[in-house]
Amino acid sequence: MGQIGSDEIRRHGGIYFVTSKAFGLSHADGAQAALRGGVRIIQYREKEASARAMIEEASAIKKLCKDYGALFIIDDRLDVALEVDPDGVHLGQEDAPLGLARRLFPDKIVGISAKTPEQAAQAQRGGASYLGVGAVYPTSTKVKTVVIGVEGFAKVRKSTSLPVYAIGGLKPENMEEIKRLGGDGAAVITAILGAENPSKAAQGLVRIWEQV
Repeated sequence: MGQIGSDEIRRHGGIYFVTSKAFGLSHADGAQAALRGGVRIIQYREKEASARAMIEEASAIKKLCKDYGALFIIDDRLDVALEVDPDGVHLGQEDAPLGLARRLFPDKIVGISAKTPEQAAQAQRGGASYLGVGAVYPTSTKVKTVVIGVEGFAKVRKSTSLPVYAIGGLKPENMEEIKRLGGDGAAVITAILGAENPSKAAQGLVRIWEQV
């Protein structure tokens, strides 16, 4: 166990975009901006909308991802994922158990957030496809988070054979460091949505990641 979906995540890897309404764009418009810029992994992350609204938004983003040949991941909400049938789901340490996600989605990508080698090992044993590791750098998009730093990221990277995506405070100037530490990609929100031209920002991040 532990490798279902891992190769697929690696093939689409590099920049991993997480949607947010905090910057004025809808989830779908933000996703489209990232896709236009060359991002090929999109995670729909919504914590406050009704289940019906989430299903509608997620369905729209799923169609966009299909049009661009991108992977579509739903954060946390397994009920929404059952209705929308994405490529995978992503779960935090306090979300639904990994075992439940694997039973519901035996052949799909299941990502897990991890901050320590112990959490990474548990996720790999439980059948995770990849890890989202961080926060590596300080971030404003998650108020309640622990910054593990590059040292913490490096420890998790060395502890697992799963693909590892850095999360938290990722921007153009720290892409090289993450790649040097063995990261398979960088999950971003502000670096794209906080830019004046999100599509251009996404394109720049993709180019930087490919060149470093």
